[in-house]
Amino acid sequence: MDLYYAGLDVLRMSLLFVGGVVIFIGATRAVLEAVRSGPSPRVPRRILDHMSLGLEFFIGAGLLNLMLNPTWATVTTAAVIIVTRKLITLSLGQLARGS
Repeated sequence: MDLYYAGLDVLRMSLLFVGGVVIFIGATRAVLEAVRSGPSPRVPRRILDHMSLGLEFFIGAGLLNLMLNPTWATVTTAAVIIVTRKLITLSLGQLARGS
């Protein structure tokens, strides 16, 4: 059973790492594009796209964390990540309608 929990923990940490890398690379590429060609409506859109994708990985890691450590703190953390992801999705939709 310890191997099972160790595997889930490795998977959770991998999801957090991949999500962080996706957000970092997306934000970096958007900033470089803004510096290169000036500010445009595509820059926030690109950042929001990558943040949204990265937060999907964070949601998966949060759900795995709930399986490994079912406490109120982990429930709260998962809920905050899901609400943040939903707010980003709503602002992304609003940005797309405004363009």
